[in-house]
Amino acid sequence: MNRYLHFDNNINKQVKAESIHHHVALNHKAHIYINKDGKEEFLHLNFGAVTVALPDDPSNWYTLVIIEGFGKQPMLLLTNKKVNIHKSKELWRIVEIYLTRWKCDECYRYIKQSYNLEDFRVMSYNSIRNIVAFVHAIAYFTSIYIGFSLKLDVMVQKIFILSKRLFGVPTFFNYATADGIFELPKPTRSGIINFKGRTGLCYYDYQLSLFLE
Repeated sequence: MNRYLHFDNNINKQVKAESIHHHVALNHKAHIYINKDGKEEFLHLNFGAVTVALPDDPSNWYTLVIIEGFGKQPMLLLTNKKVNIHKSKELWRIVEIYLTRWKCDECYRYIKQSYNLEDFRVMSYNSIRNIVAFVHAIAYFTSIYIGFSLKLDVMVQKIFILSKRLFGVPTFFNYATADGIFELPKPTRSGIINFKGRTGLCYYDYQLSLFLE
């Protein structure tokens, strides 16, 4: 935010990034719902854009999208993508791209933190690759697959209860899911080797097959 920028296609105009929103008309509006601490909030966003260049490289101009409403300070998104700064849909597309990237970063952080992905000991690169594949499969199950049926949705609600969230489950519920699954097997006194379902199937009938028959 303390970087100086040339703006508005004028090399003689220069301002700090932290105050550039005072020089740009935020004429476009958007209204979105977000889930914060289990409660739904309605946000009014104002956004606009301006062309900017770095003082060290004044010949290359970029688009800076400015969004007010997410927090105390405006969100500034710098892109080299060609955008018509007068068209609301094109500007909002930049915002959507960034928010999607934000979700991806949050997902990677969740996988590393909840499954201790960076704290395993192996002897080869192939072992690392295999473990990462397994962990991503687990993350897919807990993030996506369990939402495919009503029965699994009921299971998720039970897992949320076990996760012991005092202030509700946030929008990105994966942390609560991981904590709940961690708590789920604690009351058991034996492994699945003694498990026998109502159908008479034994534990090995429920194991995931890793090889093609």
